[in-house]
Amino acid sequence: MRKRHVLFALGVAVVAMAALAPGGALAQAPPASLSVELRAGRERLDFLAGDWRVEQFTPVEGGEWRSNGEGALQFRSTMNDLYLETNASSGRYAYHIVFSFDAAQQKYRVTSRDDQSGLIDVYEGAFDELGALVVSNVGPGTHYVYGGTRYHNRMRFSPIADGWVWLVEVSGDDGHSWRPQVRVVARR
Repeated sequence: MRKRHVLFALGVAVVAMAALAPGGALAQAPPASLSVELRAGRERLDFLAGDWRVEQFTPVEGGEWRSNGEGALQFRSTMNDLYLETNASSGRYAYHIVFSFDAAQQKYRVTSRDDQSGLIDVYEGAFDELGALVVSNVGPGTHYVYGGTRYHNRMRFSPIADGWVWLVEVSGDDGHSWRPQVRVVARR
């Protein structure tokens, strides 16, 4: 009896592996048109790729920004060049951030996980008419809670002549209004 269970389990494992193998039922390649669209969507993120000197700012009265210091960021392509990833820090938080283009849903996604909250934050959005990637976590519903209030974030990644600017805004009213929280300026 035990031998039959082992053989059955082995048979199930072989079938599952065959389904996941190239040409298997679950591992079929996307249609060529989707693959081209996926690559083109991912390439729009290339302005972020590479090694950067960054300066982080926080807002102060009168619309001014105060520098919190300089650092470095490295954005790297991963997983067959479908994702762009970086590690970043802000205050006491360290983040792992992943950018992708979902061709099936026609959305850009950014996921962020930190070393403090246990939250895998999910952002969705698109490029705006000025060429900036704008994503927020309002639609996906991920958020932080502080003092009983849910806080959502919106991020804008704007290419500039010699780099890009990353603006993080916060909302305590489900995205009806936003206020600036952090700005990062990246240069080569």
